[in-house]
Amino acid sequence: MPGKIKALWYFCIVVIVVGFIALAAKGKMEEARENAETASQAAVEEQKKIEAKTVQIDPIKLVRELNALGKYQEAVDVARKAGERNPDHAQIQTWWGISLVKIDKRAEAIEHFVLAAKKDPTDEKAHLYWGLTLAMDKKFEDAIGHYRIVLEINPEHSNAYAYWGASLSALEKLEEAVAKLEESLVLNRFNSQAYAIMIDVLYKQTKYERAWEMVHKARANNVSLQKSSVDRLSKIFPEPTKKP
Repeated sequence: MPGKIKALWYFCIVVIVVGFIALAAKGKMEEARENAETASQAAVEEQKKIEAKTVQIDPIKLVRELNALGKYQEAVDVARKAGERNPDHAQIQTWWGISLVKIDKRAEAIEHFVLAAKKDPTDEKAHLYWGLTLAMDKKFEDAIGHYRIVLEINPEHSNAYAYWGASLSALEKLEEAVAKLEESLVLNRFNSQAYAIMIDVLYKQTKYERAWEMVHKARANNVSLQKSSVDRLSKIFPEPTKKP
């Protein structure tokens, strides 16, 4: 075979081999692209299934459960996602705020209580926790304003009276505090918070015998009291012996 023809023949072989490799590589790339698209589509479908399941779960119930378990940041994250999906849902805004209070983001929490109250003026829980959050910042007069609103919405809200009494006690308005706490216990004689606050107020007033009467009343109703509160009372005024 002449040298020129032989060289041309080798050149053609090289071109054919290179072309074959290129086509094969292209085929692999196409296959890889198709596989990637298939995987991406599967991921999208899986995400849709997860979102569908998430929508079926009551977000408020979930947030409450997470808070009860002490998983406050998770509760905030769930509330945020639910709030983004349902921006007009007042109760989600309220529970979002409650969860934020748990992680000491009180200013941010109040923003959500404000939104909840705007979305639903009858949302008593929004005003109750708004008041409690203000009380944490020692804004007791402002807090009382929200307890008033709670009682306008629901006149039989025992805790609203109890927290009102706590704020009055913090303001050293002790007689007024006792009056509110009495109203709280009339509405709910099993309200442990009202008993605890009442005993504290009576202790401040040095009305120790009456404080013990409240302890006995709580025990009679199977209401648990903080041991530290009862111990403090015992140290300054021992428990009176019951008359035979």
